[in-house]
Amino acid sequence: MIVSNQELLEASIQIERSGKAFYAELSKCVEDSTAREFLKVMAQEEALHEEEFKEILTEKGDNEYGWEKDQKIRNLIDKQFKTDIFPAIDGVMAHVSEMEGIEKALEFALEAEKVSAEFYGLLGEACEDIDIKTQLIKLELAESEHLKKVEFLAKRFKSK
Repeated sequence: MIVSNQELLEASIQIERSGKAFYAELSKCVEDSTAREFLKVMAQEEALHEEEFKEILTEKGDNEYGWEKDQKIRNLIDKQFKTDIFPAIDGVMAHVSEMEGIEKALEFALEAEKVSAEFYGLLGEACEDIDIKTQLIKLELAESEHLKKVEFLAKRFKSK
């Protein structure tokens, strides 16, 4: 076995919990009420994704779904999950002005959402169970939607 359920759970938790904390903390730094509410919703959605992935692994049990021997997933975990996916907001904001800090934070968020979508996408590609594959595709699409939303928000802050 190249990838264990425990590693997948830890990677998912790292993505989703740190994303939830990141968006919740960033919402406290934003004066624009629309952007603040958007970030709060993003935090809530990250929490939902964590629960959805936990359900997938619980349902999986000891069954093999194909991803256990997938080298691409192993490589992604080794490359992207050795450090925090989302940075601490106070660290980003401490070194720059508020506007620059928000823009920088959103740049980090863009990269993190790309990694999240790639993670769920690789799992979905490797998965041999149609029901689980469908759930993983939904998670990948949700992360891709987050990416689009963060891109939109980043453009909004750059135009100010």
